[in-house]
Amino acid sequence: MRFWRRERTEQRSIPDGGPVWPNNGWAPSAYTSTPERALQVGDVWACVRVLADAAASVPLIPYRHTDTGRARLSSGKLAGLLDRPAPATTQANLIAQMVSHLALWGNAFLGKFRGEDGRVEQLGLLYPDYVSVELQAGLPLYTVTDPQTGRQSKHGTDDITHIKAMSTDGLVGLSPIKQCKIALAAAGGLGEFTAAFFENGGRPSGIITLPQGTRKEALESLSMQAAARHGGARNAHRIAVITGEMQWTPMTGPLDDLQFVEQRKLSTAEIARIFRVPPWMIGASSGDSLTYSNTEQQQLAFVTHSLRPWLVVIEQALSVDRDLCPGAVYVEFLLDALLRADSKTRAEVYAAALDPITGWMRRDEVRRLENLDPEGADAADAADALLQLSTNGRKEQLIS
Repeated sequence: MRFWRRERTEQRSIPDGGPVWPNNGWAPSAYTSTPERALQVGDVWACVRVLADAAASVPLIPYRHTDTGRARLSSGKLAGLLDRPAPATTQANLIAQMVSHLALWGNAFLGKFRGEDGRVEQLGLLYPDYVSVELQAGLPLYTVTDPQTGRQSKHGTDDITHIKAMSTDGLVGLSPIKQCKIALAAAGGLGEFTAAFFENGGRPSGIITLPQGTRKEALESLSMQAAARHGGARNAHRIAVITGEMQWTPMTGPLDDLQFVEQRKLSTAEIARIFRVPPWMIGASSGDSLTYSNTEQQQLAFVTHSLRPWLVVIEQALSVDRDLCPGAVYVEFLLDALLRADSKTRAEVYAAALDPITGWMRRDEVRRLENLDPEGADAADAADALLQLSTNGRKEQLIS
Protein backbone atom coordinates (compact mmCIF):
# COMPACT_ATOMS: atom_id res chain seq x y z
CA MET A 1 0.00 0.00 0.00
CA ARG A 2 1.75 3.13 -1.27
CA PHE A 3 -1.05 5.36 -2.46
CA TRP A 4 -2.53 8.66 -1.61
CA ARG A 5 -5.35 10.40 -3.39
CA ARG A 6 -6.28 13.94 -4.14
CA GLU A 7 -9.55 12.93 -5.76
CA ARG A 8 -11.33 9.61 -5.79
CA THR A 9 -10.47 9.16 -9.47
CA GLU A 10 -6.76 9.90 -9.05
CA GLN A 11 -3.92 8.15 -7.21
CA ARG A 12 -0.32 9.21 -6.77
CA SER A 13 2.65 7.64 -5.04
CA ILE A 14 4.39 9.54 -2.27
CA PRO A 15 8.13 10.07 -2.89
CA ASP A 16 10.56 8.49 -0.46
CA GLY A 17 13.30 10.41 1.32
CA GLY A 18 16.47 11.27 -0.54
CA PRO A 19 19.20 13.89 -0.86
CA VAL A 20 18.69 17.46 0.24
CA TRP A 21 17.30 19.84 -2.37
CA PRO A 22 17.15 23.28 -0.75
CA ASN A 23 14.40 25.42 -2.25
CA ASN A 24 13.90 28.06 0.39
CA GLY A 25 15.61 30.80 -1.58
CA TRP A 26 18.11 32.14 0.95
CA ALA A 27 21.87 32.33 0.50
CA PRO A 28 23.53 29.47 2.41
CA SER A 29 26.46 30.00 4.71
CA ALA A 30 29.28 27.61 5.44
CA TYR A 31 27.58 26.20 8.54
CA THR A 32 23.83 26.70 8.05
CA SER A 33 23.20 26.01 4.36
CA THR A 34 20.75 23.27 5.39
CA PRO A 35 19.22 22.11 8.68
CA GLU A 36 21.43 19.03 8.42
CA ARG A 37 24.51 21.26 8.47
CA ALA A 38 23.06 23.25 11.34
CA LEU A 39 22.58 20.01 13.30
CA GLN A 40 26.35 19.54 13.15
CA VAL A 41 26.57 22.41 15.64
CA GLY A 42 26.40 20.68 19.01
CA ASP A 43 24.17 23.29 20.65
CA VAL A 44 21.61 23.12 17.84
CA TRP A 45 21.55 19.33 18.05
CA ALA A 46 21.05 19.48 21.82
CA CYS A 47 18.18 21.99 21.61
CA VAL A 48 16.31 20.12 18.87
CA ARG A 49 16.78 16.81 20.65
CA VAL A 50 15.45 18.19 23.95
CA LEU A 51 12.27 19.39 22.23
CA ALA A 52 11.81 16.26 20.10
CA ASP A 53 12.44 13.80 22.94
CA ALA A 54 10.14 15.66 25.33
CA ALA A 55 7.34 15.81 22.75
CA ALA A 56 7.77 12.12 21.89
CA SER A 57 7.25 11.17 25.54
CA VAL A 58 3.81 12.83 25.68
CA PRO A 59 0.91 10.60 24.51
CA LEU A 60 -1.39 12.02 21.82
CA ILE A 61 -4.94 10.95 22.74
CA PRO A 62 -8.09 11.10 20.54
CA TYR A 63 -11.32 12.31 22.18
CA ARG A 64 -14.93 12.89 21.18
CA HIS A 65 -17.11 15.72 22.46
CA THR A 66 -20.23 14.42 24.22
CA ASP A 67 -23.24 16.02 25.89
CA THR A 68 -21.70 15.38 29.29
CA GLY A 69 -18.11 16.37 28.44
CA ARG A 70 -15.80 14.19 26.42
CA ALA A 71 -15.03 10.51 25.91
CA ARG A 72 -11.61 9.03 25.24
CA LEU A 73 -11.40 6.93 22.07
CA SER A 74 -9.46 3.72 22.58
CA SER A 75 -10.45 2.12 19.28
CA GLY A 76 -11.38 3.18 15.77
CA LYS A 77 -9.58 4.53 12.72
CA LEU A 78 -7.95 7.56 14.36
CA ALA A 79 -6.81 5.66 17.46
CA GLY A 80 -5.24 3.01 15.23
CA LEU A 81 -3.46 5.59 13.07
CA LEU A 82 -2.03 7.38 16.10
CA ASP A 83 -0.85 4.16 17.73
CA ARG A 84 0.75 2.86 14.53
CA PRO A 85 1.06 5.59 11.87
CA ALA A 86 3.01 3.36 9.46
CA PRO A 87 4.89 0.04 9.47
CA ALA A 88 7.89 0.12 11.82
CA THR A 89 6.80 3.60 13.00
CA THR A 90 5.43 4.44 16.43
CA GLN A 91 3.59 7.50 17.61
CA ALA A 92 6.75 8.64 19.42
CA ASN A 93 8.73 8.41 16.16
CA LEU A 94 6.16 10.46 14.27
CA ILE A 95 5.83 13.18 16.92
CA ALA A 96 9.60 13.49 17.40
CA GLN A 97 10.13 13.86 13.64
CA MET A 98 7.29 16.37 13.43
CA VAL A 99 8.74 18.58 16.18
CA SER A 100 12.20 18.31 14.59
CA HIS A 101 10.84 19.53 11.24
CA LEU A 102 9.04 22.41 12.96
CA ALA A 103 12.09 23.44 14.97
CA LEU A 104 14.44 23.31 11.95
CA TRP A 105 12.30 24.19 8.93
CA GLY A 106 9.32 25.85 10.58
CA ASN A 107 7.01 23.52 8.62
CA ALA A 108 5.90 19.90 8.85
CA PHE A 109 4.01 18.28 5.97
CA LEU A 110 2.03 15.21 7.01
CA GLY A 111 1.19 13.02 4.02
CA LYS A 112 -2.01 10.97 4.20
CA PHE A 113 -1.43 7.57 2.59
CA ARG A 114 -4.64 6.04 1.30
CA GLY A 115 -5.66 2.56 0.28
CA GLU A 116 -7.65 1.47 -2.76
CA ASP A 117 -10.91 2.42 -1.05
CA GLY A 118 -9.69 5.99 -0.43
CA ARG A 119 -9.41 5.60 3.36
CA VAL A 120 -6.34 6.96 5.13
CA GLU A 121 -4.32 3.92 6.19
CA GLN A 122 -0.89 5.41 6.96
CA LEU A 123 0.62 8.72 8.03
CA GLY A 124 4.11 9.88 7.08
CA LEU A 125 6.02 13.16 7.06
CA LEU A 126 7.30 14.55 3.77
CA TYR A 127 10.75 16.07 3.62
CA PRO A 128 10.17 19.85 3.82
CA ASP A 129 12.78 20.64 1.14
CA TYR A 130 10.73 18.64 -1.37
CA VAL A 131 7.55 20.65 -0.77
CA SER A 132 6.71 24.18 -1.89
CA VAL A 133 3.49 26.01 -1.01
CA GLU A 134 1.46 28.55 -2.96
CA LEU A 135 -2.02 30.01 -2.69
CA GLN A 136 -4.51 29.42 -5.51
CA ALA A 137 -8.16 30.48 -5.37
CA GLY A 138 -7.83 31.04 -1.65
CA LEU A 139 -6.62 27.49 -0.97
CA PRO A 140 -3.07 26.23 -0.32
CA LEU A 141 -1.55 24.16 -3.12
CA TYR A 142 1.43 21.92 -2.38
CA THR A 143 3.95 20.98 -5.06
CA VAL A 144 5.92 17.84 -4.17
CA THR A 145 9.13 17.02 -6.06
CA ASP A 146 10.19 13.41 -6.47
CA PRO A 147 13.94 13.37 -5.56
CA GLN A 148 14.63 10.39 -7.82
CA THR A 149 12.95 11.48 -11.04
CA GLY A 150 12.43 15.21 -10.51
CA ARG A 151 8.74 14.78 -11.39
CA GLN A 152 6.44 17.23 -9.64
CA SER A 153 2.89 16.62 -8.48
CA LYS A 154 0.39 19.06 -7.02
CA HIS A 155 -1.79 18.28 -4.02
CA GLY A 156 -4.33 19.95 -1.79
CA THR A 157 -5.35 19.62 1.82
CA ASP A 158 -6.97 16.25 1.02
CA ASP A 159 -3.46 14.84 0.63
CA ILE A 160 -1.34 16.90 3.03
CA THR A 161 -1.87 18.26 6.52
CA HIS A 162 0.36 21.32 6.88
CA ILE A 163 1.63 22.10 10.37
CA LYS A 164 3.49 25.40 10.52
CA ALA A 165 5.34 27.42 13.11
CA MET A 166 5.25 31.20 13.52
CA SER A 167 4.49 32.81 10.18
CA THR A 168 4.47 36.31 8.73
CA ASP A 169 2.41 35.55 5.62
CA GLY A 170 0.09 32.88 7.03
CA LEU A 171 1.14 30.45 4.30
CA VAL A 172 4.45 28.98 5.48
CA GLY A 173 6.23 28.94 8.82
CA LEU A 174 9.51 30.73 9.46
CA SER A 175 12.61 28.60 9.88
CA PRO A 176 14.88 29.45 12.86
CA ILE A 177 17.82 28.21 10.78
CA LYS A 178 17.06 30.82 8.12
CA GLN A 179 16.10 33.70 10.39
CA CYS A 180 19.04 33.27 12.79
CA LYS A 181 21.67 32.04 10.36
CA ILE A 182 24.24 34.62 11.48
CA ALA A 183 24.19 33.41 15.09
CA LEU A 184 24.26 29.78 13.99
CA ALA A 185 27.13 30.45 11.57
CA ALA A 186 29.07 32.11 14.38
CA ALA A 187 28.52 29.04 16.58
CA GLY A 188 29.71 26.78 13.76
CA GLY A 189 32.76 28.97 13.24
CA LEU A 190 33.64 28.73 16.93
CA GLY A 191 33.40 24.96 16.75
CA GLU A 192 35.68 24.79 13.72
CA PHE A 193 38.14 27.17 15.37
CA THR A 194 38.22 24.93 18.45
CA ALA A 195 39.04 21.89 16.32
CA ALA A 196 41.74 23.79 14.44
CA PHE A 197 43.16 25.15 17.71
CA PHE A 198 43.82 21.66 19.02
CA GLU A 199 44.75 20.13 15.68
CA ASN A 200 47.03 22.79 14.22
CA GLY A 201 47.74 25.16 17.07
CA GLY A 202 49.69 22.83 19.33
CA ARG A 203 51.91 24.76 21.68
CA PRO A 204 54.49 23.24 24.09
CA SER A 205 54.59 24.31 27.71
CA GLY A 206 58.16 25.47 27.34
CA ILE A 207 61.36 25.41 25.31
CA ILE A 208 64.81 24.11 26.33
CA THR A 209 67.61 25.92 24.51
CA LEU A 210 70.90 24.04 24.04
CA PRO A 211 74.28 25.28 22.80
CA GLN A 212 74.73 25.30 19.06
CA GLY A 213 76.34 22.12 17.72
CA THR A 214 74.72 19.73 20.21
CA ARG A 215 74.44 16.29 18.66
CA LYS A 216 71.08 14.92 17.59
CA GLU A 217 71.47 11.88 19.85
CA ALA A 218 71.90 14.17 22.87
CA LEU A 219 68.78 16.15 21.96
CA GLU A 220 66.66 13.01 21.69
CA SER A 221 68.06 11.62 24.95
CA LEU A 222 67.29 14.88 26.78
CA SER A 223 63.77 14.95 25.37
CA MET A 224 63.08 11.38 26.52
CA GLN A 225 64.47 12.06 29.97
CA ALA A 226 62.35 15.18 30.35
CA ALA A 227 59.21 13.32 29.26
CA ALA A 228 59.93 10.41 31.62
CA ARG A 229 60.63 12.68 34.60
CA HIS A 230 57.90 15.29 34.14
CA GLY A 231 55.23 13.65 31.97
CA GLY A 232 51.96 12.34 33.41
CA ALA A 233 49.80 13.25 36.39
CA ARG A 234 52.11 11.61 38.96
CA ASN A 235 55.06 13.76 37.86
CA ALA A 236 53.17 17.05 37.82
CA HIS A 237 54.95 20.01 39.48
CA ARG A 238 58.22 18.11 40.01
CA ILE A 239 61.30 20.32 40.32
CA ALA A 240 63.37 20.44 37.14
CA VAL A 241 67.17 20.63 37.49
CA ILE A 242 69.12 21.92 34.49
CA THR A 243 72.94 21.89 34.30
CA GLY A 244 75.35 23.21 31.75
CA GLU A 245 74.46 25.90 29.25
CA MET A 246 70.82 24.87 28.80
CA GLN A 247 68.09 27.50 29.18
CA TRP A 248 64.37 26.95 29.94
CA THR A 249 61.74 29.33 28.51
CA PRO A 250 58.12 28.79 29.69
CA MET A 251 55.28 29.43 27.22
CA THR A 252 51.65 30.39 27.77
CA GLY A 253 48.77 30.77 25.35
CA PRO A 254 47.99 34.30 24.16
CA LEU A 255 44.75 35.78 25.41
CA ASP A 256 43.28 36.28 21.90
CA ASP A 257 43.40 32.47 21.39
CA LEU A 258 41.97 31.61 24.79
CA GLN A 259 39.05 34.09 24.74
CA PHE A 260 37.05 31.77 22.50
CA VAL A 261 36.09 29.77 25.61
CA GLU A 262 33.97 32.68 26.82
CA GLN A 263 32.67 33.23 23.31
CA ARG A 264 31.43 29.64 23.16
CA LYS A 265 29.50 30.13 26.40
CA LEU A 266 27.79 33.20 24.95
CA SER A 267 27.07 31.34 21.71
CA THR A 268 25.46 28.44 23.58
CA ALA A 269 23.20 30.79 25.52
CA GLU A 270 22.17 32.54 22.29
CA ILE A 271 21.25 29.29 20.51
CA ALA A 272 19.29 28.13 23.56
CA ARG A 273 17.42 31.43 23.39
CA ILE A 274 16.65 30.93 19.68
CA PHE A 275 15.04 27.55 20.33
CA ARG A 276 13.54 28.75 23.63
CA VAL A 277 15.22 25.97 25.62
CA PRO A 278 16.56 26.59 29.15
CA PRO A 279 20.39 26.49 29.00
CA TRP A 280 20.60 24.00 31.87
CA MET A 281 18.65 21.45 29.80
CA ILE A 282 21.47 21.30 27.23
CA GLY A 283 24.21 21.18 29.84
CA ALA A 284 25.08 24.88 29.71
CA SER A 285 25.51 27.23 32.63
CA SER A 286 22.37 29.25 33.34
CA GLY A 287 24.01 31.61 35.82
CA ASP A 288 21.64 30.54 38.61
CA SER A 289 22.22 27.80 41.16
CA LEU A 290 19.72 24.95 40.75
CA THR A 291 17.96 23.51 43.79
CA TYR A 292 15.22 20.90 44.10
CA SER A 293 12.49 23.54 44.28
CA ASN A 294 13.55 25.83 41.46
CA THR A 295 14.43 22.87 39.20
CA GLU A 296 10.80 21.76 39.43
CA GLN A 297 9.67 25.29 38.59
CA GLN A 298 12.05 25.48 35.63
CA GLN A 299 10.76 22.13 34.39
CA LEU A 300 7.24 23.52 34.57
CA ALA A 301 8.37 26.65 32.71
CA PHE A 302 9.95 24.48 30.00
CA VAL A 303 6.73 22.52 29.48
CA THR A 304 4.60 25.68 29.49
CA HIS A 305 6.68 28.06 27.39
CA SER A 306 9.00 25.84 25.32
CA LEU A 307 7.18 22.58 24.59
CA ARG A 308 3.46 23.28 24.86
CA PRO A 309 3.34 25.88 22.02
CA TRP A 310 4.62 23.21 19.60
CA LEU A 311 2.14 20.66 20.94
CA VAL A 312 -0.80 23.06 20.56
CA VAL A 313 0.18 23.75 16.94
CA ILE A 314 0.16 20.01 16.24
CA GLU A 315 -3.09 19.41 18.13
CA GLN A 316 -5.00 22.08 16.26
CA ALA A 317 -3.63 21.14 12.83
CA LEU A 318 -4.70 17.51 13.27
CA SER A 319 -8.02 18.32 14.94
CA VAL A 320 -9.27 20.51 12.06
CA ASP A 321 -8.39 17.85 9.47
CA ARG A 322 -11.73 16.25 8.61
CA ASP A 323 -10.06 13.12 7.21
CA LEU A 324 -8.43 12.40 10.56
CA CYS A 325 -10.89 13.95 13.00
CA PRO A 326 -14.43 13.89 11.60
CA GLY A 327 -17.36 15.38 13.46
CA ALA A 328 -16.79 15.98 17.16
CA VAL A 329 -13.47 14.09 17.29
CA TYR A 330 -10.28 15.91 18.26
CA VAL A 331 -6.81 15.10 19.62
CA GLU A 332 -4.97 16.37 22.67
CA PHE A 333 -1.58 15.69 24.24
CA LEU A 334 -1.62 14.30 27.76
CA LEU A 335 0.90 16.40 29.67
CA ASP A 336 0.35 14.71 33.03
CA ALA A 337 3.49 12.61 32.66
CA LEU A 338 5.70 15.69 32.33
CA LEU A 339 3.85 17.73 34.96
CA ARG A 340 3.64 14.91 37.51
CA ALA A 341 4.34 16.28 40.98
CA ASP A 342 6.27 14.55 43.76
CA SER A 343 4.58 11.99 46.00
CA LYS A 344 3.92 14.40 48.89
CA THR A 345 2.28 17.01 46.64
CA ARG A 346 0.14 14.40 44.87
CA ALA A 347 -1.01 13.01 48.21
CA GLU A 348 -2.10 16.49 49.35
CA VAL A 349 -3.98 17.12 46.09
CA TYR A 350 -5.71 13.74 46.24
CA ALA A 351 -6.70 14.33 49.87
CA ALA A 352 -8.44 17.55 48.85
CA ALA A 353 -9.96 15.90 45.77
CA LEU A 354 -11.47 13.08 47.91
CA ASP A 355 -12.96 15.40 50.53
CA PRO A 356 -16.56 14.25 51.17
CA ILE A 357 -17.92 17.81 50.90
CA THR A 358 -15.69 19.79 48.54
CA GLY A 359 -14.01 16.94 46.67
CA TRP A 360 -14.33 16.39 42.93
CA MET A 361 -12.92 12.87 42.43
CA ARG A 362 -13.67 9.27 43.34
CA ARG A 363 -11.20 6.77 44.80
CA ASP A 364 -11.16 4.68 41.63
CA GLU A 365 -10.26 7.80 39.60
CA VAL A 366 -7.33 8.51 41.90
CA ARG A 367 -6.16 4.91 41.69
CA ARG A 368 -6.31 5.07 37.89
CA LEU A 369 -4.12 8.19 37.88
CA GLU A 370 -1.58 6.30 40.01
CA ASN A 371 -1.67 3.29 37.64
CA LEU A 372 -3.31 1.11 40.30
CA ASP A 373 -6.08 -1.45 39.87
CA PRO A 374 -9.58 -0.39 40.98
CA GLU A 375 -10.53 -1.19 44.56
CA GLY A 376 -11.80 -4.73 44.92
CA ALA A 377 -9.92 -5.93 41.85
CA ASP A 378 -7.76 -8.28 43.92
CA ALA A 379 -10.78 -9.69 45.71
CA ALA A 380 -12.58 -10.20 42.40
CA ASP A 381 -9.55 -11.96 40.96
CA ALA A 382 -9.39 -14.23 44.00
CA ALA A 383 -13.11 -15.04 43.72
CA ASP A 384 -12.67 -15.91 40.03
CA ALA A 385 -9.76 -18.18 40.91
CA LEU A 386 -11.76 -19.99 43.59
CA LEU A 387 -14.68 -20.38 41.20
CA GLN A 388 -12.38 -21.84 38.58
CA LEU A 389 -10.90 -24.30 41.08
CA SER A 390 -14.36 -25.31 42.24
CA THR A 391 -15.54 -25.85 38.66
CA ASN A 392 -12.49 -27.95 37.83
CA GLY A 393 -13.05 -30.02 40.98
CA ARG A 394 -16.66 -30.81 40.00
CA LYS A 395 -15.49 -31.78 36.53
CA GLU A 396 -12.92 -34.17 37.96
CA GLN A 397 -15.57 -35.76 40.19
CA LEU A 398 -17.87 -36.29 37.20
CA ILE A 399 -15.08 -37.83 35.16
CA SER A 400 -14.08 -40.20 37.95
